[in-house]
Amino acid sequence: MMDNKLILLAWFLLAHVGNIADACLTLHAVSNGAEELNPLMAALLSFSPFAFAATKFVVFALALDFVARKRPSMLKWIAILYMFVASWHVSFILTL
Repeated sequence: MMDNKLILLAWFLLAHVGNIADACLTLHAVSNGAEELNPLMAALLSFSPFAFAATKFVVFALALDFVARKRPSMLKWIAILYMFVASWHVSFILTL
């Protein structure tokens, strides 16, 4: 049976993969005419795709580290949420 710490690590890493997928797929969607609906992220994106991605990765990493320390049981739900977000993005790509 897998150790609980390894399971939490897997959820932690999967959440990061989901966030990276969300960023990449958002950049793809925006480059094909979609609009970023989050006003802060839209402003960063209009300034620079690098600023958008860097901010998204850093803020998410800090938030996820906080969650991992304070409420590790939430990592699973964050990872699942981001997998749904990535799937949602992919569903739009497949319908183009």
